[in-house]
Order: sequence, then C-alpha cells, then structure tokens
Amino acid sequence: MFKSSNNKYVKKKCCSPAHSKMTCCVSCNAKVIIPYLNNNQHADCPRCNHTLASSERWELHRCAMIAYSILILLPFALNYPLLSINLLGVEINASVWQGIWKMATQGYSYTAFLIFLCAVFMPIAFSILVILLHFSQILNIKPGNLLLSLSYIKPWVMFDVYLVALAVTMFKIREYASLQLDIYLIAFIFTALLTTLLFIKINVDALWEDFYPEHTSFFPISSKVQLQVCTACQYSFSEPIQDNKGYIYCPRCYSRVTSSKISLQRTWATLITAMFMLIPANILPMSIVYFNGVATADTLMSGVLAFIDAKSYAIAFIVFMASIFIPICKIAVLLYLLCCIHFKWTHSIKRQMKLLHFIHFVGRWSMLDLFVLALMMSLVTRGQLIDFSVGPAAFYFGAAVFLSMISTSLFDSRLLWKIYDKH
Repeated sequence: MFKSSNNKYVKKKCCSPAHSKMTCCVSCNAKVIIPYLNNNQHADCPRCNHTLASSERWELHRCAMIAYSILILLPFALNYPLLSINLLGVEINASVWQGIWKMATQGYSYTAFLIFLCAVFMPIAFSILVILLHFSQILNIKPGNLLLSLSYIKPWVMFDVYLVALAVTMFKIREYASLQLDIYLIAFIFTALLTTLLFIKINVDALWEDFYPEHTSFFPISSKVQLQVCTACQYSFSEPIQDNKGYIYCPRCYSRVTSSKISLQRTWATLITAMFMLIPANILPMSIVYFNGVATADTLMSGVLAFIDAKSYAIAFIVFMASIFIPICKIAVLLYLLCCIHFKWTHSIKRQMKLLHFIHFVGRWSMLDLFVLALMMSLVTRGQLIDFSVGPAAFYFGAAVFLSMISTSLFDSRLLWKIYDKH
C-alpha cells in the first residue's frame, strides 16, 4: 500500500521484479515487496502501517544549509538574554546557558547535565552531523558511524520543548516582577523552528540507501527467503555477518543484531528503574522559593494547582500533561505492553500499536518542567528577599524521563506481533 503527497492511497498496477525489493518490517517483522517509488510517495507496511520507504525528503545540501543557519543562530539563542525582569530596581536577564550554569554551580550538577544534553549538546551535535554528512557526500566517504549517531541523537533534540517551557516561565515569573522580552528571543524562536524543520525533513533511512547503494540489491521475490532486519539502520538482509562467538552483525552498519530476549530484559531494567525514580519525583519538592526568608516548596502537583489558583488554566493543563500525566502514562502503557508479551494476552494489536506510537511521540515533552527550572534559576536567584532553588525531586524526575525514553526505544514491538501471529 502506498501513499502520495495528497494523503491518498495509490495501488501499483505493475510490480516489476527489476524495480521491486523485498524488505522486512522492523515493527512487525512482515516481509513486504516495495516497488520503485515516484516523487512524494511513501510505502507503508500493510500490516502495521509503519513507513518502510519514502521519497518525501529534502536533498542533503539543502538540509546542510539549514544546519549552518542553526549553528549561526545558536550562540545568540543560548548565551544571550531571552527574558528580563526588573527586581528591586535591578534588571535580571535569563538565558539558556546562564540557567544551566547557575544550576550546576549551586549543587545541582546532575540535573544541569540532563538539561545541558537536551538543550545545548544535542542540537549542536545534530547540526554538525548533518554538515559532516554533506561533506561525506561531496568527498564520497562512507559515513556509517555518522548515520548511526544521527538516528540516536534525533529523539533527544528538544528545542521545541524548550520554547514551550519559555512560555510557561513567562506566566510563572509574573508573580514576582514585571517581565520584558529581549530581542534575542527572535533568534531562539527561529532556531527552534529551523531545528524542528530539519528534524522533519531529513530522512536517515534514505541517506543509508544513498551512501550504501551496494546494500540495496533486490532479493528474489519469494516467500521462502529468510530475512532479518537491523533495528539500527533498518536494513533487511538474508546473509548476516557472524563472528567466532556466534554473534550476528548487520552487513551494512556492522551493528550487533540483538535477540528479542535481550531487548526485553533491557526494556524491563530501564522501566523498573524509571518507576522507582518517579516515586520521589512526585513526593519531594520540585522547586523552593524563598520570599522574605519564608520558604515555599512546590511539588509537581502543587505547581499545577498554583497555576489553577492564578486562573492560568491553559498553562496548568500544559504543565499537568507534561509533568504528571505523560510520565505516568508512559510507564503504565509500557508496563501493560510488557505484560501482554509475558502473559500472552491476545488484546487488539491495533490498539497496542497505537499506544506504543503515542508514548514514542509524547515522551520527550516531559522535560518541559526541568527547562522551566533552569530558566527560573537565572531569573529569581537574588539575595535574601527573593531566592529560588531547585528541589531534590528535579534529578529524580529527569532520570525518570530519560530512562522511560530509553525503555520505549528498546521495546521490540515484533514480540507483540508474534503473539498475534500465533492466534
């Protein structure tokens, strides 16, 4: 089944073997024949609707131009003030880097490191990798490690989440002082938009086929062909590379093909750790504000209630969804899917796949609360009258978000389809 740009299904009348190849779906392990795709078409798995191939993409040199623009704008977006308040006649500025630095120097280095990874390191690394891929294309170099790194880094680029955190901080800071927007906020907004655009338009799977055309040879159109698929580069192969210890490696990216049993164990390990981290994250204070020497501690839920008391219902809904509902929902859904595998529950496979796609999409937005804390650290840390401090729950919350995202990425949906096939 194939879709064109107007979102209509198109059926191929002729599937010539010379222009067709057999691939193995990385989501449900189904063998699917993919013909040559025209412009603005993509091939979906007829069983799980996973996108197997797509011709909807930008050329690499065009993506590299966007990456250059992001690197030019990043110093202004990260280091220069985005917001400013007038507190007791003193103008205080807030920037991304300043909030991370203050958090790190005041005893919250682990929490600051989590924010640094998602807000500073990953966007810079993402843009640099795209530029290096462009140079590799010009110099005719095989950039397997670059493509693997790009696929791993993409889910952790969270500039769009930081943009929403900036809006939440604006509403929160109005309780203490008047707020002004700085001109460098424009650079931050443009950087977030360009990063999101590059995230959408670059097609890593298509780049693999461009750089490694020798591994896009067509298999015989036969149901008896034994295919395996590499989850790292989504390459289907019939003859893997095997070492002396019996381990199987992908012939294209040379990544080790792990068994479903090992993936399941890793998913359980990261999920259980995330569940334990989420308990102190919801019980302990997330932030502490000192006003005239009086400390006010806010947990995740009390912060949401504070926005409701201030009649900022839209902000309260965003914070509740990102900080409470999504983390708990992710863990609950993953726990349900893992139980379906272990206890062989034959529930609706379509509903199970929709739940899995949902937690893949919303998981990164849980970092919003930590980004708000970083901005608040650079704005409301001044003397004895008003002081702001990160609570002990911040690190546990960040660790729970990271571990749940890793657990979701490790989950092998093919195990669900094995149960479905048996019934």
